[in-house]
Amino acid sequence: MKRILLFTIIALFGITIFGCSRFTPVTTTTTQATTTTTTASTTSGTTVSGQTTISESTTTEALTTTSWDKVTISYWNPLTGADGVVMRQLVQMFNEEYEGRIEVAETFQAEIDYYTNLNLLTPMGRGPDVAIMHSYLVQSYANRGIIVPIDNYIESSQVDVNPNDYIQDVVNSLYFESDLYGIPLDMHVVGIYYNKDLLNKYSLSVPTNRAELLAAAHTVQNGEDALGNTVWGLPISAVWPSEWIFTTSLYQNNGDELDSEGMPAYNSVEGKTALRALTDLVHTEHLSPLNLSVDQDLFYFQTGKALFHIQGSWMLNSMVESEINFGVLPMSNMFNSDGEEYSEYIAARSHTFVIPYSTKTVTDAKKIAVMTFIKYLGDHSYVWATAGQIPASNIARATAEYQALEHHPGFGDVENFRVAEASPYYHEAYSPIYSRVTSAMLNANYNIDELFSGAVTEAMQLIQEAQG
Repeated sequence: MKRILLFTIIALFGITIFGCSRFTPVTTTTTQATTTTTTASTTSGTTVSGQTTISESTTTEALTTTSWDKVTISYWNPLTGADGVVMRQLVQMFNEEYEGRIEVAETFQAEIDYYTNLNLLTPMGRGPDVAIMHSYLVQSYANRGIIVPIDNYIESSQVDVNPNDYIQDVVNSLYFESDLYGIPLDMHVVGIYYNKDLLNKYSLSVPTNRAELLAAAHTVQNGEDALGNTVWGLPISAVWPSEWIFTTSLYQNNGDELDSEGMPAYNSVEGKTALRALTDLVHTEHLSPLNLSVDQDLFYFQTGKALFHIQGSWMLNSMVESEINFGVLPMSNMFNSDGEEYSEYIAARSHTFVIPYSTKTVTDAKKIAVMTFIKYLGDHSYVWATAGQIPASNIARATAEYQALEHHPGFGDVENFRVAEASPYYHEAYSPIYSRVTSAMLNANYNIDELFSGAVTEAMQLIQEAQG
């Protein structure tokens, strides 16, 4: 299943994902450790050679007591924009702390280009030593042999990276055929941003369930209309982040993306109820204009023309910079308030550290360097949280620095965050529903049965192609 011969067809593999610029390499200094005389090529073509003796009990602390030749590890990620700024900061922090011992050479680019390059260059032996991957893709890449188990790195490096120190739901999703293939950096979700000034103007409390949300939205929208102002209760783009909102609604109505065999499971009573709970906000409650394109809803909110706005945690800094007086409330109970545990669920994804396949033997020294870097970024992900992400590391979330962040608690309890069903064909099986969600949000007279059956038909075709 994981034979490298499959790499010959990787060029045909494409994933349409929403992303964060052109291929832009950035280098920072880190050190690589080596157990024997080693020559390793970095992505920039620099050759690093060194000789060091490391015992099997080497740990992170050994980096401060062992004589090291500088080791460079290559690190790829698709993090640009506000995320990228904070990631550059973290890499610089690491390189400064491990100066003369480990150097991280970072390369970043837009997501769609990023995964294309990862697919094409890794089997040619030109991939990175460590990379960031979205959690829902890990199973697929493991299945095709493009990434390798990370538990071997944990064991052989003896760096103190313990999977139990991270949110377990996402860790569990990173196992494929009993091997662990990733260590999560974060969790990111969508939340409901609200205009504090408008709530206060109408003496409204922050909603805790769907009924309260709808009542507040109508009160403000109708009240402002009576004053001759156009203010929407909850404008929603039909395009983005509608897939996140629908998936949250699916979970809250006790539905699933996939069944136990990895096949589409959303063509169900629960799935259709979930879609109606979303589209009713537009077609029945009339809390949003029709046919909003990407970020039009964001514009309404940031200019004071909307009470509520559903958007990702990754947009937190944009909200702060807009100077709107806002708060954040979780999506729990906003698409079903029947009191069951599943009505609390919030769809989540994770940026995850993975180890791309290498055509060369990876030394224990390089494994130590890689795992030291992963451990450092996890433990210091309270810095990463300033980009709006929620650290997957229990250690980072317990720090005073993270606890002092104002808005992060508003995105919800991490115990309610639910990641995608684990399957090597998750994207093929589930992504066809996304365009149908958009169609339903654009057309009040949508045929729900046709939309769901069409999505499943397309999904089965994509799965067969991927398996073939």
